[in-house]
Amino acid sequence: MDSIYHEGEQKVQEIIGEINVANANGRVIAGKIIKGAFNFINAQQMVIVSSTGENDRVWASLLMGKSGFMTVVDEKNVLLDYSLLQSTKRDIFFRNINTHHKIGMLFIELLTRRRYRLNGKVTVTGAGLNIEVIEAYPNCPKYIQRRKISFSKTDGMNEAQQHEGTILGHREKEFIKNADTLFVGSSGISKNMDASHRGGAKGFVEILENGVLKIPDYQGNSMYNTLGNFVLNPHAGVLFIDFQQGTSLQLSGTASLLFDQSSEEDLQKTTGTGRYWLFETEKWILTEQHHRADWEFIDFSPFNP
Repeated sequence: MDSIYHEGEQKVQEIIGEINVANANGRVIAGKIIKGAFNFINAQQMVIVSSTGENDRVWASLLMGKSGFMTVVDEKNVLLDYSLLQSTKRDIFFRNINTHHKIGMLFIELLTRRRYRLNGKVTVTGAGLNIEVIEAYPNCPKYIQRRKISFSKTDGMNEAQQHEGTILGHREKEFIKNADTLFVGSSGISKNMDASHRGGAKGFVEILENGVLKIPDYQGNSMYNTLGNFVLNPHAGVLFIDFQQGTSLQLSGTASLLFDQSSEEDLQKTTGTGRYWLFETEKWILTEQHHRADWEFIDFSPFNP
């Protein structure tokens, strides 16, 4: 029987010695949305999406909207309604999907620490987007900081202000140093996209002297979807959010893997895995007034190291 995992995922699973666990956990992966997830998706006010743009750069983006902005049509199709968006359409995602139609999606409810991953193919319609499902499956609740979302009663968005660059400056580095959450976009076999979450204590992402980001890889579900994609395709996108200001920082660049870091400090930082991934930025976009929402911080994940 063919494996549910591609060769990159299998390689990482083999290196770490978790093939059997991955195969057991991989039974949740399906080519359709399970009926139990319909209401969950319909209720979401945010979704993380990954897309591919110029020069095969991968980007991760945040889309926000009032409940119902994402609607499950059936087990193979999801609609996004532009009229209910509460985040800017200047996000690079909306340019990318005009030429690269595969996307990754992560429906994540920070307040309840529930999440559901989906990758598919997008079609632009007059009223929004239709996403045809390729793969879908639930994820565990670990490392998610709880936040509650609410929207202003006043409709309409202020015009987003964007700044771009290729080298991280002081403002961008401070943005990253203060983060307790990031989202990552990656691309694997047949250019299928993936969107995933990483979280930790404030400052869990280290910025090395050369500007490269060093991100710990904690104990998880043993599937290694993101790391496996990096093996096949180093292009990746990373998204940070300033929840207080409604500002996003998107980085696009390349990722590489760093295993077998066995110092006491490294084992503590990685929940015992000794694993990191390194990210080198090629381009960044900082968007002020990216979305209008009030985020109430509740608490940190009890799983954070």
